[in-house]
Amino acid sequence: MVFSSLCIAIWMMKITYEYFMKNHILTVIETTHHGIWNYPFPAVTICDFNRVSLKLTKKLVDNLKLPPAVSKEFVVEEMRLLDELLYPGVHGLYIRNNLSRLQNIFEMNNLTIPIVMNSVTRSCESLLELCKWKTKKEDCNSIFQTSISRNGICCSFNYITHDLIMKQPSIKPRKITSCGYQSGLNILLNFDVEDYHASIVESIGIKIMLHDPYDYPDYDASSKLITVNKYSFLTVKPMEIYSTKDIKWVSNKQCTLHNEENTISDNLKRNFISSRYSFINCLTDCRATVIKKECGCIPYYYPQNNTRICNLRDVECLETFKFWYDTSWPGTDMSPKTLPFVELDIKNKPCNCKPDCNFYRYIMEYSAASLDKRVYYNDFTYTTYFSKGKSWKNQSIIHIFFGDLISIRYRRDTRYGWRHIFGNINYFLE
Repeated sequence: MVFSSLCIAIWMMKITYEYFMKNHILTVIETTHHGIWNYPFPAVTICDFNRVSLKLTKKLVDNLKLPPAVSKEFVVEEMRLLDELLYPGVHGLYIRNNLSRLQNIFEMNNLTIPIVMNSVTRSCESLLELCKWKTKKEDCNSIFQTSISRNGICCSFNYITHDLIMKQPSIKPRKITSCGYQSGLNILLNFDVEDYHASIVESIGIKIMLHDPYDYPDYDASSKLITVNKYSFLTVKPMEIYSTKDIKWVSNKQCTLHNEENTISDNLKRNFISSRYSFINCLTDCRATVIKKECGCIPYYYPQNNTRICNLRDVECLETFKFWYDTSWPGTDMSPKTLPFVELDIKNKPCNCKPDCNFYRYIMEYSAASLDKRVYYNDFTYTTYFSKGKSWKNQSIIHIFFGDLISIRYRRDTRYGWRHIFGNINYFLE
């Protein structure tokens, strides 16, 4: 009987150990009443639909040295092709010669792609007319910064980049202690309808993205398209998953802690410079690495080291390998012809990018209505004017705010600690 009991105990310990090895991590709801003052306010990135300003393009072309038989009007029209750097193939086939000719003009005038794009992109100062943060009116230029995203050159609030950390090492994301549309970030946008020359969509408005303050604003960020003459509410519900200290000692925890990746020094080894490690930033670096490998350059919309920036002659290569890098699994051909036959090893991650052990997610709800032409929004206070008063013209208002004072917090912990295993062994042996 003693020998039989010992065998059964050993067998049960084996089952417990195997279960422990397969199920290290357990994620549970720690609380449904975690105060929003514990969450960083999301980074807000605003991108105008119009990627090439007509006015700024004419101003740039007026100062260019052009080849014989090439008119300024022709070059202004050709500048629409700059959208090819963001969306290779958007203008269709048979534009290779046009791209090469336009690139030759840039090189004649010693213009790089970043210089050209900054010259023809509308500034944040002209797009953002009024801003308000925590019920206080703020200078938009002081709280928004020019940024680069997957949609080109944009304007960002509360977005902490690598360059910003180098200038201000102690910088932290902004937080807020209240909820409601009057307490968050309020923005009055000023559109210039007549200035549209090359739009990312067939509409007039902006694309707004909410993302973690340390994450690159890519296509996976929560986003909404807001058109002209709209009064919009973006209600944000934050969510946090954090990992306990015990997670650090699990060998196959399948996630990465932020302090395990020293991104400031490790950026020298990367093709995309980020402020710190995250799954999204790692995938972005993976995409930049694939582009560099296949085309020998990196697009201007990625902050990167001293690598050649892709120009208009590289668009053909970018289009050829578009389904290699612009996917959720960079480095694998995801083109329509090969996708039905692709078999992914889901046990591994693309470019060995592990998920974050600690991260925030921002769930966004959107509602909007048309602006009342009888009411003018003057310094974020309602003012009613009559026949001789002001009226709305190509403007929109956005309120971005937390919708509640509390939110959900999840905890990721080891299913069994050493104390649990030791106790189970003693229990079986007894």
